[in-house]
Amino acid sequence: MGLKRSALITSGNAPFAYRLMRAVVRFGILLLAPRLRMLKRERLEEAGPAILLNTHPKSFHVAILLIAALDRQVHCLVPSGELRGIFRRLACWALGIQPFDGTPEEQNALLNPCLNALTDQDMIAIFAGENSQSGFRSLPVAEFVSRLAVQAVLKGQGRVQPAIFPIHWLFHARIGGPAPIVYVDDPIHADQFLPKVGEDAGEASLRLVEAVKAAISINIFGLQAAELKHLACELENLSREYLQAEWSKRPEWQQRPEELQLSGFARRWLDHQNRTDPARLIDLGESLAAYREAKRRHSLERLIVETSGEWQSSQVRVVAAWLETVLGFPVALYGLINHLPAGIVLSANKLSKHDPKRDPKAEWLARIFIVLSFYTIQVFVVHFWWGRAAAGYYALTLPVSGAYLWRYRWLARHRGRTLLLKAVGPFRLAGLVRRRKDLLARIDRELEQSGPVASLTGRRSADPVH
Repeated sequence: MGLKRSALITSGNAPFAYRLMRAVVRFGILLLAPRLRMLKRERLEEAGPAILLNTHPKSFHVAILLIAALDRQVHCLVPSGELRGIFRRLACWALGIQPFDGTPEEQNALLNPCLNALTDQDMIAIFAGENSQSGFRSLPVAEFVSRLAVQAVLKGQGRVQPAIFPIHWLFHARIGGPAPIVYVDDPIHADQFLPKVGEDAGEASLRLVEAVKAAISINIFGLQAAELKHLACELENLSREYLQAEWSKRPEWQQRPEELQLSGFARRWLDHQNRTDPARLIDLGESLAAYREAKRRHSLERLIVETSGEWQSSQVRVVAAWLETVLGFPVALYGLINHLPAGIVLSANKLSKHDPKRDPKAEWLARIFIVLSFYTIQVFVVHFWWGRAAAGYYALTLPVSGAYLWRYRWLARHRGRTLLLKAVGPFRLAGLVRRRKDLLARIDRELEQSGPVASLTGRRSADPVH
């Protein structure tokens, strides 16, 4: 894909391929993804020539969303590492997306085409995302953006006033994730940083570069300092928990997990993600919170089992409880079906629970009357359909099944629940261990993609906790 002016699309002469591909992208997003929410969109609609500066690492995805969201045509400069694959290259050809890794050669080659686009009152989107060679370092686009904006003002002799718009994203790059949100920050006007009389041009340009860097150093959707610190502590505790489980298998190991801390690289990675892709940290925090909640429930279940009583020490009583829980279930179910109509009426009249405002004797008389009334009706129905003998046997089972229903209720609460929790406990624990392992592997992949670091799970000599 050549770096030529003809590859950039002008506002007044949009090729058919661009319009067609944008329509296809909009239709696909409408079907497969939640609608993009753009905050302060009016700033872009009112602006003339504009430079959109994005720091989200998923540059290609963000570029596609930006093109689909804006009616104005957008010239996108995206890191080349994001443009791999036949479908992405086809989309880049149709939408005029140019590879841009911020090298001096590329900056010089694209400077004049970009100046011409700004002179034509067009919009340019530059993406300072990560490529395969940059680790978690953003591309050096602040200098290029500042140089482009200043030269556009000078070349147009004040008639062209491009504005630099920092664009902040909250984008969960997964299917079924929340709707992406984009915020258009306050513009930076290059004409305000032009060298004054007697001022060195290099110092004025440096002030603009610093202003651009400051604007993109803070993401409006980023976590607060306390939240980021809490996430780092959660990550640290998860690593210690894993190492504690691993080292407990080796009694001769002398180092203690409590002595380890999150490495400086991992902390810098958290800070970087908070500036460029806070949605990734939000997803990570939700996963950690879900793991902690699952672990809390498992600990509570273990506590219930351990404090359920001395009866668990007797194998005979445990076997008897299992047998009654299993064999008594059909009898309890029979009693529940028999007393379901009476229970519904008692509940509707608020007689299932004691009310301090009512007389206890009157409550019990009302309950007895309702239950006996339904007994009479049910016996009459059985007599009508199956005869007198069946009705006689059925009448005897009514109070017996009702009494056993209360017995089984107590059994289920004090014995059956304990037996069930004890039986599924090992499976819950194995699930927690697997969940923790998957979570650590996910964090490990995130760190490895950001640079040559070791894994959280200790598979290499260096480790993000030290």
